[in-house]
Amino acid sequence: MMDVLNMAFFRNAFFMSVLLSFLFGFLSFFIVMRRMAFLGAGIAHTAFGGVALGILLGIHPFYTSLVFCALSALLIGRLVRTGNLSYDTGIGIFFSFAMALGAVFIALKKAYTFDLSGYLFGNILGVSRTDLLLVLGTVLVFIPFFILFFQKILFMAFEEQVATVSGVNTHVLDSLLLIFLALIIVVSIKIVGIILVSALVVLPASFGLLMSKNYRTVIAGSVVYTLVIMLGGLMLSYFLDLPTGATMVVLGTCFYFIAMIVRQTTLKRT
Repeated sequence: MMDVLNMAFFRNAFFMSVLLSFLFGFLSFFIVMRRMAFLGAGIAHTAFGGVALGILLGIHPFYTSLVFCALSALLIGRLVRTGNLSYDTGIGIFFSFAMALGAVFIALKKAYTFDLSGYLFGNILGVSRTDLLLVLGTVLVFIPFFILFFQKILFMAFEEQVATVSGVNTHVLDSLLLIFLALIIVVSIKIVGIILVSALVVLPASFGLLMSKNYRTVIAGSVVYTLVIMLGGLMLSYFLDLPTGATMVVLGTCFYFIAMIVRQTTLKRT
């Protein structure tokens, strides 16, 4: 273990996985409780359009994909709140539009040396100290925000209409959560990949809800679960020479179904 941590790229990926575990563990609970799981997949795939735009314009894809994802998330949220679209419809439209737009941007570039597959499926060799600092900065902003507005966010997650009537500015909170979701997805793309990152939006809270119905236990379980699958997937992918993001998602999905079987077996016995 200590030998691999002596390598800078693996050390960066290791600490990045730890930080992302907290972010996904916390955020997943609110996304799943509000039945917005498909939104994570939509925003993640929207990032492809942003990455392709960065390649076309010669700008670092992190910045273009972040702007692209944040604007898409806010626009979807706006259209849903005004009643013009359902979440499923809005996400379906932006999902396909962003992927198609990305393909057009890549075609217009003609020739490029950018590692596009690393963004699609993740690549621990591509995780730099700058990426690690970006994730750390996201944690330092998200955790205080989460603590400060925890009760209001929790209220909104369970009873949005009642929260609105009670004076909670649900529109602003919802927009901020969507921006954080976009940011967390974009900063995690390097290690998990665009195609697979949406699984980390859904799996943690889904696993936590198998363990308990108490929100504190669910959130804690989500964080621990994400930490285990990210670090476990990272180690397995390195020693078995497998794709990092894919290994994490396969491991996480297996753990989820094992937990589901154990829970169902326990309920039958009782």
